Amino acid sequence: MKNLTLALLAACAASSLALPALGMELTESWRLEGFQMPESVIYDTANERIIIGNMVAMGAEAGENGYLSLVSPDGEMVEEQWVTGLQDPRGMAIVDGQLFVADNMGFHIVSLDDGTLVETVTMQGAAFPNDVTADDDGNVYISDMFGQTIWRYADGEASIWFGPDDGITFPNGLFAHDGQIIVGSMGADMGENFTFGTPGGLYGVDGNATGVTPLDGATEIGAIDGVAAIGDIIVFNDNPTGTIYGWRDGDTVELATVGAGAADISAHESMVLVPQMQQGALIAMSLTQ
Repeated sequence: MKNLTLALLAACAASSLALPALGMELTESWRLEGFQMPESVIYDTANERIIIGNMVAMGAEAGENGYLSLVSPDGEMVEEQWVTGLQDPRGMAIVDGQLFVADNMGFHIVSLDDGTLVETVTMQGAAFPNDVTADDDGNVYISDMFGQTIWRYADGEASIWFGPDDGITFPNGLFAHDGQIIVGSMGADMGENFTFGTPGGLYGVDGNATGVTPLDGATEIGAIDGVAAIGDIIVFNDNPTGTIYGWRDGDTVELATVGAGAADISAHESMVLVPQMQQGALIAMSLTQ
């Protein structure tokens, strides 16, 4: 959606390709397979582990068979089903020892200490809660891709913060960075099977949700799924092609491709983590400059 459904995740041979450009290079470090429609990933710095969201099957009608897995930083499975009973776990963010996980009804709050479910927050009226990020003040932001909105969870309340008519169509990936919320748009003019007549790109929304700025050099790139950052480099990906890009100072470069189905990427230090839905894999890649 991050998850573009199996129809969009067309069969495509996956390959890891390092493409040097503007002094940047992204190469595969390790790969772990055996996941079930992995849509999201996040590095839990406090506990030195990686958390992966497995959707298993998309849609509320599939039941509560989604789960979260734990993986070590070097790519070993620690606990395959750490948190269970979810529907379609999508984007994630960590705030004050708690994990926020988007799902069909809104989002869950999970204790990082023991994986217990603290609370489930319903985003009343939301159509497709998707990615999650948090700012330095602990406010949590959730994209509603089909609702064309971005929600904010603050002081125990979730409400629409941005949209639906504020200039970003089909918002998906979110990342709080340098006082802005960086938003990845899937595009515009959606057709069948999540195809878009106009490719999406990156936008910056100021902290008051009063201004939208397209990132120069990062517009009309593709169906943008995940957004992350390594230092001053914004890393983002196009789901249908599996292409991973780097953006800095108005220049966008292609860093790698991992095949159709690359979903909600994340980053930690120099490592980019890529959940590969079609391949059922988690791919760790190293960025060198």
